[in-house]
Amino acid sequence: MRKHLLPREHGAYAELGFPLLSGLVLGSPGAAAWLFVAAAILLFLANEPLVVLLGVRGKRAQEENAGAARRLLVLLGGAGVVAGLAALWLAPPLARWLALVPAVFAAGLVPVVLSKNLKTLRGEVVAGAAFSAMHLPVAAAGGAAGTALFGPPVLWFAVTVSATLAVHAIKSRVTGATPWVVPAATWTARLALLAALSAWVWVPDWRTVALAACLPLAGVVVVNRLALSPRKLKQVGWAVVAANALAITLLALGK
Repeated sequence: MRKHLLPREHGAYAELGFPLLSGLVLGSPGAAAWLFVAAAILLFLANEPLVVLLGVRGKRAQEENAGAARRLLVLLGGAGVVAGLAALWLAPPLARWLALVPAVFAAGLVPVVLSKNLKTLRGEVVAGAAFSAMHLPVAAAGGAAGTALFGPPVLWFAVTVSATLAVHAIKSRVTGATPWVVPAATWTARLALLAALSAWVWVPDWRTVALAACLPLAGVVVVNRLALSPRKLKQVGWAVVAANALAITLLALGK
């Protein structure tokens, strides 16, 4: 696969990877769970050749890579659809219904892609919702239930939205394009952290998920407080990934 036909939104790799991993870790994955994971990864990878063909990456990229992008889209998209249908065939009924949740959010990305506005806040939030919700069919196919099934998607979505707002706030402090994002990022992260702490204290069944959420959310609160330069965005991204890795470790230990 050509490097320039891989998804360029590097944060999306983690946004999808952690929900898939938590779905596997918190369940007892069989063929259906692994097929859901394969389908999600294949369709995610198919997104880049699609946006190249649509001209989202520019006219030159579209002209130079049209043939390779078309072949890759057919290969990855076809394999992803086959894996998804096989997963639905083998999965228990609950997992089949829960697979509709990320599918609906993914459908919401269609107008975003067609309008060539992949990096808008709205598009990134919808994508984050679709990625976070992939925990549901994977975990359900592996027999997870209760908080182990429904807690992690809330965790990942809260972290994704908070981190996305923090990144947009870092950029806005320099460009001044969307000044409302700065206070929105600050208060979203603080309120999400407060909600996680409250759940840890008052909701016993959610304590492990709540504690896991506190780690990355506290990191985002610190990032907002520091008001970092856009030159530090890569470090911010890796810090969030590290905090998410600690979060999923806590989830696994609390299983």
